[in-house]
Amino acid sequence: MRIRSILPLAASAVAVVALSTPAQAVDNGYYLIQNAESGQCLNSGGGVFAGELGDCGRHSAWHAINLPGGSVQFREANDESRCLALSPLKIYPPAVAERECDASPDRWLIDGPSNGVGVALSLDGASNLGTLTPQDDRARLGGQGEHEWVLVRVG
Repeated sequence: MRIRSILPLAASAVAVVALSTPAQAVDNGYYLIQNAESGQCLNSGGGVFAGELGDCGRHSAWHAINLPGGSVQFREANDESRCLALSPLKIYPPAVAERECDASPDRWLIDGPSNGVGVALSLDGASNLGTLTPQDDRARLGGQGEHEWVLVRVG
């Protein structure tokens, strides 16, 4: 009897690994983008001053949409016309913003499996800006490729 109860779990684990391919790093759905070290979430609602890290709550969910070529758009769960993107502000390190989808670089590459293990996030076509990294109370570009984020499926 015990063996039968383990088999569905093993099948689920194999399915998760099979779905975590470079062509599709995550399933379409809602996720928290959570700092692997602090547990804080990348929250939405900041406009050009986005990237705020804080407690995980109602402004923490992002809708991940797979795109052709293996990139992903992270759309605000409460306003899916706005995406996590490169900020128009000319500051260093580069900031992220919530902008109209497709108005600025907003296609993300996910390096690493999305099964609760840390991943690195970089903008497709803008890898020279570095990966998304926590800095004080904000997430910015400029990281060195560390797997600093966990994508937690919430829907």
